Amino acid sequence: MNKSLVLDKNYLSYWLRQVRKKMSLIAPLRLGNSESSRTDTDVVFKTIENIHEIELNCPSSMPSIKEFLFPQKEDMFGFSGDTADILKDDTKRLIFGVRSCDLSAITLLDKFFGENFIDDYYRSRRKNTLFISIVCNNPDPTCFCRGLGTGPFLKSNFDIQLTDLGDRYMVETASKQGTSLIENHHYLFSKPKKSDYEDQYEILLSSQAKFEKRINLENARQKILTGRISDLFWDWIARRCFECGGCVYECPLCTCFNVLDRIESEGKGVRFRIWDACMFKGFTRMAGNVWPAERKGSRIKHWYFHKLVYYPDHFGKFGCVGCGRCTITCPGHIDMATIANKIDIGDRRRK
Repeated sequence: MNKSLVLDKNYLSYWLRQVRKKMSLIAPLRLGNSESSRTDTDVVFKTIENIHEIELNCPSSMPSIKEFLFPQKEDMFGFSGDTADILKDDTKRLIFGVRSCDLSAITLLDKFFGENFIDDYYRSRRKNTLFISIVCNNPDPTCFCRGLGTGPFLKSNFDIQLTDLGDRYMVETASKQGTSLIENHHYLFSKPKKSDYEDQYEILLSSQAKFEKRINLENARQKILTGRISDLFWDWIARRCFECGGCVYECPLCTCFNVLDRIESEGKGVRFRIWDACMFKGFTRMAGNVWPAERKGSRIKHWYFHKLVYYPDHFGKFGCVGCGRCTITCPGHIDMATIANKIDIGDRRRK
């Protein structure tokens, strides 16, 4: 059962400083130091050295936190002759300022990397990582998490969730680790009053009303399952694809990777994995120079099927959390929201 408390905003910095003494603190940080360019610079998640540099006024679409559990490049083991040393990252981390959609994505990644096949590298990072998520009071225009139940706030599957009430935060815990993080500094928190709950309720209603996009992925899924979506449709989409990989790299749920060896000297080196993309022609190349997905249209089709059909079949959830990053990233405007809409509208027109 969730536990609720209230934290005065004046105590937030102190609390994070105390927590940082026991684990690495990762939070949103605005790149660049010039005050005149603050609105033009990117906000990214970085290890924080100075608490005052944490950026709380940031877009929902900043880079996802996937890289801290599934790094873009990760050394797996070092080898020398006949011996190999497994390399694992067991650094204890607290990631602050996470959005609800990203935390929903982590819940799905936990299943992907930890059910049928257990990925020890992911699991090692995951068990040593805590999250403090923040409810989106003002979702971005490209967000559509509400329709997927992955935001703007969560009812479960979080450690600590903050709701900004103006001069204070409503603080909710839903895990033993999150509760422990608060109990160790209980003197900073107070019991919520009736007015706190009322303010929280109003903010949640206000946030839900601000969503500009209403995307129904279930409709698109059902249309695909009818078999009426021809390959000509996927080929049309493919003609607009630049094969930049941006949608895949920005997506908090894409997990394609390649494994390579870096030889440092004769018989000695490191095996590492690095993000790859099923959108790329060479990703499925097999021995004998066979290309199972040589046509761009078939690769595009596979990506959407993976998100809208395979993920629900295996995990009961879409392979999309409605974060809207692919909408911002894709120069060809063939992002998930746009194509799901075209499938839905196109099918209704055919009827």
